[in-house]
Amino acid sequence: MTAIPRDVRRAVVGVTANRQLHDGVHRDWLRRRYIEALERHACVECVILPTIDGDLSREETLRKFRGVMSRLDGLVLTGDESNLDPDIFNLQQRAWNRASDDVIPGERDRPRDRLSSIALSVAIELAMPILGICRGLQEMSVHRSGSLHADLSAAGEGVVHSENPNVPRDQQYLPVHTVQVVPGGLLSSIVGEGDLYVNSLHNQGITEVASGVQREAVAEDGVIEALSYTTSGTFQFGVQWHPEWHAATDATSQKIFSAFGNACHAYQSTGPLSG
Repeated sequence: MTAIPRDVRRAVVGVTANRQLHDGVHRDWLRRRYIEALERHACVECVILPTIDGDLSREETLRKFRGVMSRLDGLVLTGDESNLDPDIFNLQQRAWNRASDDVIPGERDRPRDRLSSIALSVAIELAMPILGICRGLQEMSVHRSGSLHADLSAAGEGVVHSENPNVPRDQQYLPVHTVQVVPGGLLSSIVGEGDLYVNSLHNQGITEVASGVQREAVAEDGVIEALSYTTSGTFQFGVQWHPEWHAATDATSQKIFSAFGNACHAYQSTGPLSG
């Protein structure tokens, strides 16, 4: 794919933050690797979307984010160590309102869940390009009522999907297993068919998708490693691995970011596709 020339006005994408709770202090954060990969290989500019505490109702929050995201050309759902809470995406009010246990470091991040639920709803309304990474792929699936396995390690199917905590962080992002690209899909049009060798740092996972969602790559144990939304004419796509980590040297990662960037610049030029 042809990269966007750097002398044209770049598209602007919203990138989801995560909530960090340390010493009783709440912070929004995300790793620089996402921004670096998006700026360099998608050729877009980034704004960080803040997490949501749930003090406003979901409908009030939706109205607020429609105003913000109508100025954007794409949405990126980042990864994080926390597991997502499906109740947020299922619109159960019990989990939407702020609660004392909303954030458990390394385990739960409901402020991020609320952000992704709202951002996905608005992006779908606007037919906006979406790129989901790791947790972001799971959010895309659950948002469309897909099932979520809470702990893949309990399935014992032979493929280890979580990282090894006993090696340095950079080594945790090295490729560890293969995935089969589904022929004829969006991913195959970007990187070709066959197997990809990918990194894997997740505890939750999906093996089935709901209506309007297409499998794009699958691991040997049946865990879905890439998906796309089929109800929009634009790029709305997610991967379970982390293409941002080695984007500077990995051609497959660069192709994925470039495809997303091209979709964002097309959206910037024409707006939502009709029909």
